Amino acid sequence: MASPLENAVQFLIDFGFFDVILPFLLVFTIIFAVLEKTRILGAEGDKEKAKTNINSLVAFTIALFVVATKEIVRAIQVSLPQVALILIILISFLLLAGSFMKDKFSLEERGFWKHFLTITSFLAIITIFLNAFGWLNPVLDYIRDKWQDTFVVSIIFLGVVIGAIYFVMSGKKKED
Repeated sequence: MASPLENAVQFLIDFGFFDVILPFLLVFTIIFAVLEKTRILGAEGDKEKAKTNINSLVAFTIALFVVATKEIVRAIQVSLPQVALILIILISFLLLAGSFMKDKFSLEERGFWKHFLTITSFLAIITIFLNAFGWLNPVLDYIRDKWQDTFVVSIIFLGVVIGAIYFVMSGKKKED
């Protein structure tokens, strides 16, 4: 027999809470926050306040378009729990690393770890979203089958060159 909490969650699933309401609220909130922060649609008044009416209408419209597209909603439902798991792993790593430090642990002072965690997080999120849209296996199969072709080798070489340029340019500057 199911518990009352399981029945409540099943009711929310049947009601469409996870398929419509939560994705709508998430997309609306993120789009609205970005529009308010950037003031890309203009500002009004003496204090240059963002045009909240227009921002909310645009965010509402975009959120409705997203909810109407089943593939995007499914990608959000698949990706966000995995992104949250990556965030939990990173926070756990930082807690563990901080417990071994004599003083405070700051990524600003440790440039390598800051860049390493940023690049690793970016690659993990790209992989998660490629998987959510069903593109990960075709991309990996293409790379596996064509890894010696000019295109793939050129991309790898370009990545190495950009990494080398970044490494050389981001070196610490000596003060006089």
